[in-house]
Amino acid sequence: MKKIEIKGPIVSNDVGWIYNYFGMDAAYPNLIKEGLADAAGDDVVIEINSPGGVCVYGYEMYTAIKEYEGRVTAHVISAMSAATLLVCASDEALISDTGIFMIHNAQSQASGDYRDMEMEADALKEFNAGIINAYVRKTGKSREEIQALMDKDSYMSPQTAIENGFVDGYIFGDPNQKVEPEALATKIVAADVQIIPEDKAIALRQMLSQLDKPVENMEIAPVQIGEQKNGVVADSDKSIEGGKVQMTLQEFLAENPEALAEVDAMKAEAKAEGAKAERDRIQSLDKIAATVTAEALNDAKYGENPLDGPTLAYQAMVEGEKLATAYMAAAREDSKESGVDEVGMGEPYVGEQQTDESDELAGHVNSLKGEN
Repeated sequence: MKKIEIKGPIVSNDVGWIYNYFGMDAAYPNLIKEGLADAAGDDVVIEINSPGGVCVYGYEMYTAIKEYEGRVTAHVISAMSAATLLVCASDEALISDTGIFMIHNAQSQASGDYRDMEMEADALKEFNAGIINAYVRKTGKSREEIQALMDKDSYMSPQTAIENGFVDGYIFGDPNQKVEPEALATKIVAADVQIIPEDKAIALRQMLSQLDKPVENMEIAPVQIGEQKNGVVADSDKSIEGGKVQMTLQEFLAENPEALAEVDAMKAEAKAEGAKAERDRIQSLDKIAATVTAEALNDAKYGENPLDGPTLAYQAMVEGEKLATAYMAAAREDSKESGVDEVGMGEPYVGEQQTDESDELAGHVNSLKGEN
C-alpha cells in the first residue's frame, strides 16, 4: 500500500522546492499527483498533518484525489482550512485519537476603495461556494449547515468531526472518550499560516541559479506579476498579456528594494559564517602546531585539501604509529643481518695480580705500627 505524507502548509508547485531545499515541510499539488502516479491504482493512505494554505492548490489536490482510480484512505493527524479538502476527497477518512479538524471561510487581504472591498468580499463568497460543494458531498449536510460551521471557524475534536460527517472513524478504533471542542487549545488562527511569499521564493530561485551551488529539481520559472493571496492574485500596475513576464535577477531586485535588502542580508550572513568557520579552523591548527611538522601544518592550512586541528592531530598520530612500527621492524632486520644473535656471553677476563697504590699505602702504615 502506497503512503503519501502531507505535512506543513499547502503551497504552489513553484514554491514547494524552496521548502525542500531548506528541509522544511510543505505540501503542493505535484506531491499528490506524483504519489498517486507511483501507486498506479493500488490502495493509498494519505497521512495529513497540515494547517492549510493557499486554497486553489487545495482545490487541485482535491481534484487529483477524486480522479484517482484506486481506493484512498485519509489518516488525519490535523487537518485545517484547505487541508480539509484532501480529507473530504478520500474514499474513507480516519482520524487519530488526538486529531483536530477545522473549517472556516476563505480568507484574503485587499486594499482600495469600497468597490475593491465589495469585489473582494464577492470573490471570497465564490471561493466558499466551491469549498462548500466538497463538504456537502462528504457530509450530506445542507449548504446552510456547512456555511454556519464555516462562519464559526469550527474546530472539531475527533468525535465532533465524526459526528458532523467529515471523518468516518478512528485510525486505532473508537476510544469511547468524547473531548469537547471547548476544552481544546484552539486559539491558533489557521488562516495565518506562514507561507513563503511567491515573489520572495522567485527571487531566491533566480539568485541561487546564478551561484555555483546547484539546486536539485529547480528550473527557472517566469515571474508572476501580482501577489498570491490565498488563491487570489492581486493586480499589478503592469498589464502584460498572459500575466507573466521574464525578468532578470537584477531587474527584479531593482524593482523590489525590500527583496534586494533580504538578499544582501543573506549574503552578508553567509559571508560572516564562512569567515568565522575559517578563523576557527586556523585557530584549531595553531593550537597543535608544536605537535606536528611545519610542512604538515602549512599543508593543512593552505594546501589543496585543508584540514582542521583535530583532523590533522589524528592523522599525525596515525602516521607516527606507522613510523614507529616501521622503525622497529627495520632495527630488528639490521640486528639479524649483523649476526649479533650468534655472539655468546663469554667469561670475564682476569689479568695478572698487581699491587695497586692502596695496597702499598696499607703496608707502610702497618710497618709503622710495628715499630712503636
